[in-house]
Amino acid sequence: MPQLFARPRTPNDNPFVESLFGTVKTAPQYPCRFLDREEAIAYFTRYFPWYNHEHLHSGIDYVTPAQCHRGLREAIVARRKEKLQQQRHLRKEVNRLHQNALTGGTEKVMINVNQFTACSVMNL
Repeated sequence: MPQLFARPRTPNDNPFVESLFGTVKTAPQYPCRFLDREEAIAYFTRYFPWYNHEHLHSGIDYVTPAQCHRGLREAIVARRKEKLQQQRHLRKEVNRLHQNALTGGTEKVMINVNQFTACSVMNL
C-alpha cells in the first residue's frame, strides 16, 4: 500500500484516520515500530477489540463504541447522572450532620462585653 500525503491546502483530508493514529500511538502497549507485517497484524488483532469493547471514549460520553452502537449510551449516561445526584444529596446530608454536630451544643458567646475603646482605656 503506497504512502499517501494530504493534498495541498486541504486540512480536512483524512481527519478520522489521523485521529485514530494519534490514539494508537498513545496506547501504553504501542511498540513504536513493527519489524514485519505479521507483527503489526498481531498487534492490531489485539488492539481493535480493546479499542472497541474496553476503551472509554471521551467523544461519546466515556462509553465504548460497542456500547454506543448497541444503543446503551443514553441509559449508561442517565444512570451515571442519577448516581451523581444521589452522591451529591448524600454529601449535603453528611455536611449538614457535621455542621449540626459542630454547632449543636455551643452557647451563645458575646464578644467585647466591656465596650472599651482605645480612648477610654487611656483616660482621654
